[in-house]
Amino acid sequence: MKKGPTFRYGLIQAGYWMDYLVIASFAAVFLGGRGFTTGQIGTLMAVSALLSCVLQQVSGTIADKYERIPLKYLVSLFIGVCVLSFAAMMILPHGIMVTAVFYITAYSLQAALAPLISSLCLQFSNNNYDINFGLARSMGSFGYSLAAFLMGYITDAFGPEIILPIYIGIYAVVLVLLFLFPVPQKDADAKIVAGNELLEDEQPSSMRQFFHKYHRFTVFMVGIIFVWFGNSLLSTYMIYFIQDLGGTSADMGLALSIMALSEIPAVMFGSNIMKRIGAGNMLRISAVGGIVKSFLFWIAMNVTFFTWLNVTHFFLSGFYQVSAVYYGYAIVGEKDIVKGQAIMGIAATGVCAMAANYLGGLMIEIMPLKSILFLCVVTSVIGAVIFFIATDPKRFKNEVVRKI
Repeated sequence: MKKGPTFRYGLIQAGYWMDYLVIASFAAVFLGGRGFTTGQIGTLMAVSALLSCVLQQVSGTIADKYERIPLKYLVSLFIGVCVLSFAAMMILPHGIMVTAVFYITAYSLQAALAPLISSLCLQFSNNNYDINFGLARSMGSFGYSLAAFLMGYITDAFGPEIILPIYIGIYAVVLVLLFLFPVPQKDADAKIVAGNELLEDEQPSSMRQFFHKYHRFTVFMVGIIFVWFGNSLLSTYMIYFIQDLGGTSADMGLALSIMALSEIPAVMFGSNIMKRIGAGNMLRISAVGGIVKSFLFWIAMNVTFFTWLNVTHFFLSGFYQVSAVYYGYAIVGEKDIVKGQAIMGIAATGVCAMAANYLGGLMIEIMPLKSILFLCVVTSVIGAVIFFIATDPKRFKNEVVRKI
C-alpha cells in the first residue's frame, strides 16, 4: 500500500469547511445586512440549493465519465468561480439583485464542491493508497470551528461585509494547495484491494439507471434529507434563534465553534470506529444523536444552554461524516463512485438545504420559533427510522454491500 497525502488533503478540507461556514452559516448575517428579509434569504438559499443539485449531478457524471482528467482541476474551477463571485460583490454596487445573483452562484458551487472533495480522497483509497479520511475530515471540522469562533467576533466588530475578503483569502490559499496536490496513480490491483468484484466492461450508470440499480442507496438518500433537515435549518437561521434568547453574533459563533469542535474526536477516529462496529451502525448512532440534539434545542430556555448543547453534535455529525462517505462508497459500483457521492451531496446540501432554507425562511415570519424546533424533532425521528431501514443487512438482499 502506497502512502497517501493525508495532511495535504486535510488542509484542503480545512479551507473548504472554513469557507462553507462563512458562506452558509453567516448568510443570514450578511444578507440581512444588505436588506434581505428572512423570506428573501430563504428563497435565495433554496434557489442556490436547487442549482447545486444540477451542478452535483453534472459534475459527478463528468468525473465518472472522464476519469483521466484529474478531479482537482474540476474542484479548482468551481472554487475559482466562487472567488470571482465574491470579488464581484465587493466591487459592484450593493443592490439586492446583484447580491442575489452572485451569492447564488457562489453558494451553489460551494455546496456542489463537498462530494467532489470527498471523492478526491476516494480516488486515492481506490488505487491502494493509505489515506486517512477521518483524520483529514477532522482537520476540516477544526477549521470550521476556528472560523466560527473568530467570525462571530469579527462580524460584531467590523460588520457583515468583512466576510467577503475573508472568504476570498481562504480560497486563494486552497487554490495554491490544489495546484500542488498530487494525482493518484492507477493501481492494477486496486479493485481487489477495495473488494470490488466487477466486470471489466462495466460502464458508469446514467442517473435513471443509478436509482433503478441501487435501491438501498435511494432509501439512504431519503434518510439523509430528514436526518439533516433540522441541522440545515439551524445552520442558516441560527442567528434568529440566538437573538430570540438574548444572544448576539458572537454567541452564534461560539455555538457553531462548539458544534464543530465536538465532532472532531469521532471524525478523527471514525475509520477505527468503523472497523469495529461497521458503517451501518455508525449511521444508526448518528440518527439517534440527531433526535437527541433536536429535542434539546426544542426545550432550550436560555442562550447558554442553547450554545453548549451543541456538544451533542458529537453523535449526529461525528459518527456520520466518515461512515456516510464510506457507506455510500460501499453500496454502489466502482464506476459510479463519484456519481454516488454527488447524489449524497444533492440529498444533503441540495434537496435538504433547499427545503430547510425555503421553509425555514417562511416559517420564521409566521410561526413561533419553538414550533419550528418541534418540527425539527419530528423530521429527526422520521430520518432515524429511514436510516435503520437503509442500513438493515436483511433488506435489499439482491444488492451487494462491498467491503470497506
